[in-house]
Amino acid sequence: MFSVGLDVDIGKLVSTIKILLYAGNSWINSPLVLIALGTIYLFHYTLTGQSAENFKFSTKTTVSARNTYNKFTNLPAISDHVPKHKSDFTDNEFGYFLAGLIEGDGWFGNKALHIIFSIDDTSLAYLIKKRIGHGNIYKIKNKKAVRYICRNNKGLSIILSLINGKLLSHYKYEQLIKHNYREYFNIKILPPLKILSLNNYWLAGFTQADGCFHISVAKSKSHKTGYSVRLEYSIKQNDYLPLKLLYDYLKKGNLSQYSTGIWCYKSSGFSTASDLINYFDKYHLFGGKYISYLKFRKVYIMITEGKHLDKKGIDKIISISTKGFSETSTQEI
Repeated sequence: MFSVGLDVDIGKLVSTIKILLYAGNSWINSPLVLIALGTIYLFHYTLTGQSAENFKFSTKTTVSARNTYNKFTNLPAISDHVPKHKSDFTDNEFGYFLAGLIEGDGWFGNKALHIIFSIDDTSLAYLIKKRIGHGNIYKIKNKKAVRYICRNNKGLSIILSLINGKLLSHYKYEQLIKHNYREYFNIKILPPLKILSLNNYWLAGFTQADGCFHISVAKSKSHKTGYSVRLEYSIKQNDYLPLKLLYDYLKKGNLSQYSTGIWCYKSSGFSTASDLINYFDKYHLFGGKYISYLKFRKVYIMITEGKHLDKKGIDKIISISTKGFSETSTQEI
């Protein structure tokens, strides 16, 4: 119920369910238990005279979830000091970042690479153009986005040398094979890794494409301040494999598929936020995405200090969350 967004704070009977679901990182494996919980929920509506029609599960959505429990005590502390932002990548570092970025929001056509950027990340598009030494950047009409296109053979050869052997999934690899890049550029295209590591810039590039750092402040009857705070990290993609690899690596959050076929990894757990901060402090983001991350990071520090438990802290968190860049998804451009 919690994972699909239902309001479970609806009475003593359902509060009992809520306590059970929140009791640590327990797993419910028995279908009989789930049936019993559903019976209690429907029985509550019978007693109150309310319709049970609002209680629905979508049969068109696939969901897997792990460790969604949020607890702010005993969280790892992080420094207020943000590590120096790095842009002078080595070729190896830049190659992993570019591979993740392309797998997130890029594609290879016939002797052409296209990458889409949110308008807030335009500076990154120019940074990549400068680093490659070739390509052009265009504003996308009626969209808050820009497109980097490289059709230059020398530029494409540089890009291939940087990302070769660093792609995770088969989609972009198959595009390279389909359009005969190995023959055109006389290079052996290495197969996808199919393994995720958090010891390089790949996830930074992938997150730069379509990752989202969201600070959620929602009304809650069960919190003294009247509000609950979540730190949500999510990525939506057509490609299942990278999200499954991330889900398996972190062992936290949930992985779901919408009826449209789009896959989404999402986590709102504070412990996941800690893991992500440790990663993104070392492997940096750029532009508007970096600003969103810094806000996410700042609120995490406030949560470790318990400041989300009083009205003053909630007001500060709301102020942080509503200022600066807004997220723009470029997945469907």
